[in-house]
Amino acid sequence: MNRHQNNKKKLSRQERKRLKYIIILVSVVVLLLLLFFPGRSLLSYHRMRKQVSSLIEQNRQLEQHNRELAAEIKRLQTDDAYLEQLARKKYGLLKDNEIVFEFKSGKKKSGRKKDK
Repeated sequence: MNRHQNNKKKLSRQERKRLKYIIILVSVVVLLLLLFFPGRSLLSYHRMRKQVSSLIEQNRQLEQHNRELAAEIKRLQTDDAYLEQLARKKYGLLKDNEIVFEFKSGKKKSGRKKDK
């Protein structure tokens, strides 16, 4: 039993102080690695979460745009009046025997005479 107690030597004050500094240093290094290690840090995790949120919002907007386009396609396929209106407006198409009259707007000259 004495032998076992002799092997368990108490640390001196200086050794405890040194051990304390080593533990603090290791803790600081581990903390810095957790914060700033490329690709696996908390900063890159936060950055990736922001990117995911942005992509989710962009995806939501694209899905809404796709629904609008699908409705437009269906309307073009089924609504002849809408298709005709669009063709007239966008491409200037006319029905048979229709004539287009274009009126140019011009500036009117003033009827006043200049005093000399």
